[in-house]
Amino acid sequence: MRSFILPGAILLCILGHEAKAQETIWTIDQCVSYALENNIQIKQSQLQAQITKNNQQVAQWDYAPNLNFNATYGFNFGLNIDPVTNQISQDNRQTGNFTLRSDWVLYNGGLKYNTIAQRNLEYLQAMYNLEAAKNDVSLNVASSFLQILLNKEILLVAEEQERITALQLNRMNALVEAGSRPRGDALQLQAQLARDKQNRISAQNALTISRLTLANLLQLGNPDEFRISSPDLALPDAAMVARGAESIYVTARENQPSIKAAEKGVESSAKQVDASQSGYLPTLSLIGQVATSYSDQIPQATGSFDTRIPVGILPSTGETVLSVEPQTVPTGFETKPFIDQTSDNFNEFVGIQMQIPIFNRFAVRNNYQNARINEEISKLQLEQEQNTLKQTIYQAHADARASYNAYLAAEVAVESSREAFTYAEERFSVGALNQFDFENSKNSLAAAQSDMLRAKYDYIFKVKVLEFYLTNQVKL
Repeated sequence: MRSFILPGAILLCILGHEAKAQETIWTIDQCVSYALENNIQIKQSQLQAQITKNNQQVAQWDYAPNLNFNATYGFNFGLNIDPVTNQISQDNRQTGNFTLRSDWVLYNGGLKYNTIAQRNLEYLQAMYNLEAAKNDVSLNVASSFLQILLNKEILLVAEEQERITALQLNRMNALVEAGSRPRGDALQLQAQLARDKQNRISAQNALTISRLTLANLLQLGNPDEFRISSPDLALPDAAMVARGAESIYVTARENQPSIKAAEKGVESSAKQVDASQSGYLPTLSLIGQVATSYSDQIPQATGSFDTRIPVGILPSTGETVLSVEPQTVPTGFETKPFIDQTSDNFNEFVGIQMQIPIFNRFAVRNNYQNARINEEISKLQLEQEQNTLKQTIYQAHADARASYNAYLAAEVAVESSREAFTYAEERFSVGALNQFDFENSKNSLAAAQSDMLRAKYDYIFKVKVLEFYLTNQVKL
């Protein structure tokens, strides 16, 4: 029984290690999706879009009336006027005022309507900016992904060159020991092997740096374990290069979110101009209010008695004349209760208010002029975005064409260099070729292979850029 435990445990460890390794292999689609969810720039754009959404709701709710409750309770000392009784007194007193008020703006020169339209456009602009940020991140991810693939290929070339030199060194050592070749030839091969190792180490370092670059772009916590898949990328068809750059630009201009965002910016600034003109027009509002008050100087009798009170004196006899009916006379006083006062002092008010602007220290005029200036700035921003897009597409189109031609030339150079190296290797093995010429042939093959790989991946990326501007998608 125990004999099966150790092999089983080892198998589980192996499977677990393989599963972990598989989990760290990222495809281009996984990289793009992860970046879109975790990139800081995109998160900032999402938050900015949420702010514009909140501003949109604020503008829409501005059509509704407001409702506010105000409460004031204070202490008066020295000479004062009781706000409840309007009596002048030097007694210290406590007073309270409570108001529930609603203002409903019925007309304000179209400010509300234009503000809502502007906030809607700002929200659309923010959403397009978010899409533009996603596009930028997607392109950066694709570029970094292709750079890793390129560095992998260059590393393979460097490793192959090192392997060939090591084989040649082994053969040369055997010939030196047999006495058929001088020891200097072996020393030259050892130096070449050292140079090949340096090239391989440089290629390995470039690959590591490119992986770290993509891992940082994805905001990964542990970039050391980051690995990507190695898809077999075929050379794209030359149809995209054959298509005119102007045709690509015209299509991209209608699809790219950066252009749409700039267009919404122009529309938004135009609405701001309309909104600023409302300051010249009157404002009509409906007002409703209920209020009450309290004072600790409002007395209330604690008792009373009925009596006939004097109302005059007879001139003839000087006799005091009393009232016919008994009158109630209060006795004993205390402050009237708070609840009773707020009930007795309750009042209501409804009215219409009109405000007509006459002179506002040129604030409205300056706001209007600033709005017109911002409109011109947004138009220039749109023109700048269009020029940048056009320049980018024309540059990518020219680079793609140059890369394609460079790849075709490099492909021929690689084939010729490979045949030349095979011939040089055969001659070097039999001593018909010196060390210097052999190394030149090998280095020429390595350079041609590296140039072909760079041209290939540069062409692939430029074509993908052009496809992206047409479809807003990154596909390898």
